[in-house]
Amino acid sequence: MRHYFPKIALGYLFVIVFISCADFIEYPMEDKEVALLAPADLLATNDTVITFWWDTNQDARFYRLQVVSPNFDSISNLWIDSLVTGDKASFQLTPGKYTWRLRPENHGSVGKYSYRQFTIRSLVNEE
Repeated sequence: MRHYFPKIALGYLFVIVFISCADFIEYPMEDKEVALLAPADLLATNDTVITFWWDTNQDARFYRLQVVSPNFDSISNLWIDSLVTGDKASFQLTPGKYTWRLRPENHGSVGKYSYRQFTIRSLVNEE
């Protein structure tokens, strides 16, 4: 049994070092996108509290969430620019047309943005 102890100890050391290093390795995100779950594209709602929801990516540490009006080609207001952990975030917005985008990020790289649009309708009749 004594002859096997150094090999067993070395094996355990290798496993511990390998598992520990996995926590520090940041995998490339350049080609990664996240599936957006809610709000649905082109949603029209009266609700002013909007919950943004997406699928997570195993290599992402956090997600960059941005919301603008009316869209990213002609921004009149940047409403939200936030790093979020997890798969949901809720914000209160005023009536208007919005575009939101989200990308996965880690400390070493960022992924591609996924986009959606939605509208919050005014409860007051506009004439």
